[in-house]
Amino acid sequence: MTKSTPILESLEQSVGRTDATIKWARFLGETFGTTGALNCLRYYEDLDWISPLVREQMTSYLRGLSLGEIHNKRYDEPATLEYPLESLSGTLFGAHAQSLEYISRINGDDLEEHVMVARMAERRVDRRIDDESDDEDGGGGQLVSVIRDDASVSG
Repeated sequence: MTKSTPILESLEQSVGRTDATIKWARFLGETFGTTGALNCLRYYEDLDWISPLVREQMTSYLRGLSLGEIHNKRYDEPATLEYPLESLSGTLFGAHAQSLEYISRINGDDLEEHVMVARMAERRVDRRIDDESDDEDGGGGQLVSVIRDDASVSG
């Protein structure tokens, strides 16, 4: 198994990125508290969202937060997200999706573009499944339909 490159490898010091980094540190502190924020950073490192260097740098930012900036709300309070992450608003993953948005902004990525590409790929796969189920004999299309219906109910 090969290790992938983290989305965010370092916190470059430029005006827009430093501002986003400080806002992200405040968001983590307010949402998860100090210990929770540190755990989130380790989790994001495990997911390859950030590098070990970014985790260390963000730890320094978190240590610099005031008591008023630490744990003002709970992580499981519904987060209201904007496009392209609005579908995650109100979910337990919403806070982590907000972190991903900060990571993308700091990295200079366009998260909206990535989401749009993923949605287009998903539609392409759905169309291909629909085309294959129309061509099959023996009720294969019904099986695909049952699988889809089950996934939509649980998802």
